[in-house]
Amino acid sequence: MNKLFDLTGKVAVVTASTKGMGLAIARAIGSAGAKLVISGRSQETADAAAARLRKEDGIEVMAFACDITDPESVQRFALGAFGRIDALVLNAAGNPPVGSMLGQTVQQFDEIMAHGVRGNLALAWALAPQMIERKNGSIVFMSSRAAKRGTGMLGLYGMSKAALDQLVRNLALELGPSNINVNSINPGAVRTDFSRALWENPEREKMTVSTIPMGRIAEPEDVAGLALLLVSAAGHYINGQNISVDGGATA
Repeated sequence: MNKLFDLTGKVAVVTASTKGMGLAIARAIGSAGAKLVISGRSQETADAAAARLRKEDGIEVMAFACDITDPESVQRFALGAFGRIDALVLNAAGNPPVGSMLGQTVQQFDEIMAHGVRGNLALAWALAPQMIERKNGSIVFMSSRAAKRGTGMLGLYGMSKAALDQLVRNLALELGPSNINVNSINPGAVRTDFSRALWENPEREKMTVSTIPMGRIAEPEDVAGLALLLVSAAGHYINGQNISVDGGATA
């Protein structure tokens, strides 16, 4: 059973992994034996997260600043890793515009698509070829429950995540023959800074929890376990799926 989740000798990239879900995913994958490459918006925050993972978990980790909307930054990041990549977890996203879609701008649309779709695809373009050459690898995109249902407040964000889910299906068809599985994780409300508006106020948290059958907001670790499954031997035959982690809310 342990071999199903053993990542010893593997190298995993987890983007936007200095806090929240990204850090929890990085810790889970590193604790399973993988060497880690993590990223943050600044080198300082990335280095601090790496130092924490080394000290608290004994994980071998390298840290880089990476702006996924900047092609040169993506290339530097792709070339700076351990020499090979076995697993790629794409967690980076921009801050979404909130409110009616009819009140938002073309610039806001371009920004959310650049962060949520184009930037993540750029990293896949940069790192997938070595997986194809070795005929082995795993790619996980971080999507959202907002991709699967309408929303009056996060419409552009939901559109970008729906596009990401379709990207997963396309890549699964293209990369499956090279023994590479591609999936997305679609979390609901998770207790992170990104979704602070859903839980910081007790009344707002009560309203959020009322829609979740399991009666609580997810913690980052609730998502990390699925990411570990998808990049390990235990989940390698799972391919082309958009998997909800929301305590049953979409049910």
